[in-house]
Amino acid sequence: MKRKITPAIINIALCLGMTLLLVTAVLPILNIKWEGLRYLFAAGAALTLIAQIAIPSPSNQLRVRRLCRINVWSAILYCAAAGCLFTTRQDFQNSWVAFLLAGAVIQVYATLMISKLTKNNS
Repeated sequence: MKRKITPAIINIALCLGMTLLLVTAVLPILNIKWEGLRYLFAAGAALTLIAQIAIPSPSNQLRVRRLCRINVWSAILYCAAAGCLFTTRQDFQNSWVAFLLAGAVIQVYATLMISKLTKNNS
């Protein structure tokens, strides 16, 4: 018997992944150093990517579907930020913040535009 992933499970996974990203990004700012933070950040990035891929488009409009794909690209940027945390090269270790911020800006834009477009069509 094949089980279907419900939207509630996808939303929980997305909220958990984004919370992990937020907490593990803020803790180094507060001078909390722990080796496991980068693993938690990577787990949050992977969970966010899986959830963004699994979220169905709320509309059949081409623009809304494109904005949903942009959300997937923001999660890919989060994964790139996690990859920067695991590198040993010094010039890449500090660039994780740039990838994180780029993904956040793209996600905020796409989410707000999806909300606006689906609200106007209802």
